[in-house]
Amino acid sequence: MRLIIIYERNENEINAFCMETGIGERMKIRWQKIRIPVLLLVFIMVNVWMINGFLQLKEQADMISLSYPAGAVTETTYDQWKKSEDSEIFSEVAVWKACGDFKALSEDTGHDQKVSCYQIKGQPAAIFGKELAAGRYFTEGERNVCLLDQDTVRQLFGSDNVLGLEVRMDEKAWQIVGVLKGDASVCVIPSEEEQAFDGIVIRKKEPEQSTNQAVSMIEAFLGNTDGQQIDGQLYYVLSCLLYFIILAVSLTIMGFTAAKKIRRKTKKRVQSQKESRITEIGRQCVLPFCLAAAVMILIAGVNAANPGSDYLPTYWSDFEFFSRLFEDKAEQIRSLAIHQEFFVWQKMLVLWRRILWAEIVAGVLMMLLCLDVLLHFPMYGKRKRRSLAAHLSYRFKRVSRRVQSRLTQQ
Repeated sequence: MRLIIIYERNENEINAFCMETGIGERMKIRWQKIRIPVLLLVFIMVNVWMINGFLQLKEQADMISLSYPAGAVTETTYDQWKKSEDSEIFSEVAVWKACGDFKALSEDTGHDQKVSCYQIKGQPAAIFGKELAAGRYFTEGERNVCLLDQDTVRQLFGSDNVLGLEVRMDEKAWQIVGVLKGDASVCVIPSEEEQAFDGIVIRKKEPEQSTNQAVSMIEAFLGNTDGQQIDGQLYYVLSCLLYFIILAVSLTIMGFTAAKKIRRKTKKRVQSQKESRITEIGRQCVLPFCLAAAVMILIAGVNAANPGSDYLPTYWSDFEFFSRLFEDKAEQIRSLAIHQEFFVWQKMLVLWRRILWAEIVAGVLMMLLCLDVLLHFPMYGKRKRRSLAAHLSYRFKRVSRRVQSRLTQQ
């Protein structure tokens, strides 16, 4: 048991009382002192992690992928499209084909590893982006070269320094020119002549380019309109908008709570004319201020997300546009959840889901912080202080009375 003297501040006076408490009560008292700094620290850490996630999603925001039944995109069609003016509005383009699983063998170590093999024609950076850990991407015209993931090269060679080494796959020797991040067990090789492909991936030159127009242009040239679409911009826009909406809603709730608290405190306490005027000004200004801040946050969120014309109607009364938009984007999310051909797409989906949960946690933490500060922040100015001697005498008398009362009861 431990004797602790705790001082509480209420609306009228400082009460000093004496109590006996155990470990649970002591921990509760300490938590009351540090809860706001702890919540603030966790809130900052969650936001830092989310900002890093936003930056990773933004790297994939310019990516558009269209996947078709096996062999739907021919090499001839792709070459014709590359020579047309339509392809010039994209920074990087690649077509790919899934070749199935093969066993990659290192003759130097004797180790082998099962990998998923893909043939790519064009620029592999269109698919993998900045997921290159070492080396380079191969270019059109190169033969007998490959890209392997980090886990596979470690299993085969026991080292990350494998550039220039060879692996055997499908009775052919392939020289390693690049190492991809991750552990997806993948091998990427240049396409063969007269090959048919399963999908096409492009990178937009400008973020404001319309995804719908780009997809329509590609489908019109390829002659296929039933492809599964993956739009990297969708996941960045959704996560960014949701984050700012949560912040705006939290500020709005804080404004209503603060206005309600001021009104309740005003009814309970007799105020001077000056205090009444200050309280009335605060009551009238706090809610409009929070609402204005929420609107500014929403505007900042729209600017940061930069959704473009695909997410905005021609006129705001077009409610069918929003219904079609919701159905279309929901279908794209389901498509990505089902069709995850490359580990880059899997990583994007997992990151997006984690960011959504982190945004919910950040919203709850912000609500707890705002409500905690509002419920414990003194509403009025400090009262006139006593002298040090009078203050100590006053406290001593109060504690003595409490102790005497407790002893009498025992």
